[in-house]
Amino acid sequence: MNINNEDIAKQHVRDLRQELERCRMATKLRSKRNQAANTATTARTVDGKWKSLLETIIMMGRRML
Repeated sequence: MNINNEDIAKQHVRDLRQELERCRMATKLRSKRNQAANTATTARTVDGKWKSLLETIIMMGRRML
């Protein structure tokens, strides 16, 4: 089996393209995962704000009684 420099270069280019595609897929997955985590964090923050507001209203009502 005789492999010349051109064949080695072509194989190297194929390997680089495969690695690039794997990196793109990993980046997309990471982006989706981070977006989902940020959405969940935002939802918790909003819930926390409403809960805090509700507690404040309830405490004001208790003081009036």
